[in-house]
Amino acid sequence: MEVLFTLLAVIAAGAIMVFFMNSRVGMQLVHKKSVATILNCVTAIQRSAPQTPLHEIYYSLAEERTKKSKWLVDFDYLYALRDAGCFDPRTAPQPEQFAELMASVEEKIRLHASGVAK
Repeated sequence: MEVLFTLLAVIAAGAIMVFFMNSRVGMQLVHKKSVATILNCVTAIQRSAPQTPLHEIYYSLAEERTKKSKWLVDFDYLYALRDAGCFDPRTAPQPEQFAELMASVEEKIRLHASGVAK
């Protein structure tokens, strides 16, 4: 009986988690976490190599993230960021704007790759 109760509790918790992650609030939390993570990475790279221009930091970070995900490669992630001007020294955005853009592009790619969006 305890095993059945535990199994039902795990299934219910999983269903609640899936519902929450697909809700507007869940998506906003994931987006904020992604932005914070990207911004922390940019800040860490800036601290370790203060003379490195932002556009080079952005490219190295994007390249590193691309190596970790086949989806990002398949959906031309680096080209999307390049087309947005992130890797050009004249048009590279501020770190906060870059983090927002990068997180948004990654979310769109995830949605396309998972078949949720077209």
